[in-house]
Amino acid sequence: MKKYLIILLFLCTLAMGTQLSFNSGQLSEMMKYRVDTDKRTMGAEELENVIVRASGMAFKRPGTEFVDDANSTSNVRLLPFEYAANDAYVIEFGHEYISFFRTTE
Repeated sequence: MKKYLIILLFLCTLAMGTQLSFNSGQLSEMMKYRVDTDKRTMGAEELENVIVRASGMAFKRPGTEFVDDANSTSNVRLLPFEYAANDAYVIEFGHEYISFFRTTE
């Protein structure tokens, strides 16, 4: 039974084809019914947590990283600050204090 399921899955994949490019990005609902354009074959109905490069490849977007707890229990504000191309910080503004976090790559 498992062997037949794998063969069926393989045949369905062949019938649907493989999408090699996502140059058109995420397409609207109306674009799905347009048969007169090639954009339909190079786009996706839904893209979630994906970055599409100019070359057409789709990559999972990078996640976030836990750095530290806030120094206060009240509201804080985080602002990005880029000093140079390879030197960036995140500044935490809280009630009567400022904290600096250096971003690493």
